[in-house]
This record gives sequence, structure tokens and C-alpha cells, in this order.
Amino acid sequence: MIDKSEVDESVARALLVRFQELPITLTILQKTGIGKTVNELRRATANEDLSKMGKSLLKKWKKLLPEPFVATSSIKGDQSIASTNDNNSQPQKKDSINKAQCHAASKMIEQKAYQSTTSVSNVPWQTDDKIRLKSRELLANALTVTAIPEGSDDPVELSARIEDAIFKEINDTTVRYGRRIRSRIFNLRDLKNPDLRTKVLLGSITPQRLAVMTAEDMISDTMKEECAKFKEIAHRESQLAVDEGIGSDLIQCERCKKSNCSYSELQTLSGDEPMTLFVLCRNCGHRWRG
Repeated sequence: MIDKSEVDESVARALLVRFQELPITLTILQKTGIGKTVNELRRATANEDLSKMGKSLLKKWKKLLPEPFVATSSIKGDQSIASTNDNNSQPQKKDSINKAQCHAASKMIEQKAYQSTTSVSNVPWQTDDKIRLKSRELLANALTVTAIPEGSDDPVELSARIEDAIFKEINDTTVRYGRRIRSRIFNLRDLKNPDLRTKVLLGSITPQRLAVMTAEDMISDTMKEECAKFKEIAHRESQLAVDEGIGSDLIQCERCKKSNCSYSELQTLSGDEPMTLFVLCRNCGHRWRG
């Protein structure tokens, strides 16, 4: 793209995002010269967003250099450490120092790279906000509470996308944000509702969709059927007139102990189940199921 002076912005952005995710080490920078290439891309593109992404990536890679060389070093091609200002030092001594520093730096960066692969903060949507980072960590834990199905997306990346979608809608990390995050975590961790977690991991439910789903939307299909049944029962019970029913002096009120009651029968369960008896005390107005 750089040689042809035709930078495909979508491809370039995808590559820069991928570089942010990869555990790049000092050795890799030395062997590939990728720092120089990214710097050339940054200079070649007219897209301000791509230029900022490239600059941010270069700053991140420059941190891989050992402390004594940060001020006098830059990532250029196969050169990882520039010469120091001490021109009076002997070449052999300088080479031995450079080798020792490179070896120590490689060990240190490899350790940091391993840690970054397990860190929720190493995602395309970088943020320094501790609350947001903690939310992403909790979401990632919820997505991995059980075995991840084959073909799933990266749980760490998904957690970042979900949190990012929630943050963009609410625009802060106060009470409303916390409630939204907790409700996603609770439903994703629910072992009785594995379908939600599976659909999110496999992409059937996008992070943007999950971010705005209501509690009713997130519950399992079985629970939705149960809720529908309860609503139907409540609706039927509400249709019973307070003063209707068959009078009887054989039933004693639970509250006032009078035997001035009436009763009605209603089919609230399936057809093969017995009917439910509803009793009304005409003396005190107390109602109960028989």
C-alpha cells in the first residue's frame, strides 16, 4: 500500500488494530522492521485517525526499549537501539553493553507480552479508566464461566465491545452504567440460561444488541414461557368479580373465622389438572385459594 501510494484505509485500520492485540517483542521489532513500516504508513496516509493510530502504536513499541536508551533510541527498520552519545567509548565495550541490554529487554518484554495476552485491557478499544477496565474483566469472566463453544469469538474482545457499547450509550460510569454492566454479568453467568452466553460468543447476539437488551429480553426461553403462564393466571384471577361466587356456610374465613363465604372455581393450570378454588369472605372481604 505504501509503495503504490494507495492506502486502503479499512485494511490499514484492521492491520493496526491487530498489531495492538499482538504481543510484539523487541526481538520481533528488530527482525521485521515493522516499526519503520508503520511510521511510513503514518506519514503516507492523509487520514488523521489512521495517523493517530500509527503514532500511538509507535509510542507503545518505543516503551519496549530499555530505560537507559529510551531518550536516544527509535524504532527504525532493523535498528532497535540507536547509538548512544558516548562517542569516546570503545566499540567492543559498547557492543557488549548493547547485547546485554537487548537480552535483558527481551526477557522483560516477553514477560510483559505474556501478561498482556491475559489482560482485558489489551483490546482494540484502549482505555485508561479503571472502572471500565474492571467492567471488561468481569464481563470476560462471565463469558468464560463455562466451556467456550467451538467457533466462538474472543471473549476478551467481546467484553470490550460490550462495555464500549454500554459506555457510548450512557456516556459516563456512574450508577446507570453500573446497573447496566451488572445486569449483563448476572445474565451471562446464569448457568440456567446458557443460550444467552452461547449466542453472544457465536455472534448471534451482537455486543451492540446485548448492551441495550432488557432483563426480559435476556432471560431464557423456558423462563419466558413460565412468565407468560404466570401473567395469564394473574389476568384470569383479576377477572373474578369480588362479589361473585356460590355462597356457602361450610367454609370458614381464615381471617375473621366467620362462615359467610362464597367460592368460585377457575382452570388456571393445564386441562388435565384440577380446577383452582377461590374463596371470598363476604364478612371481611378476605380472599384466598382453597
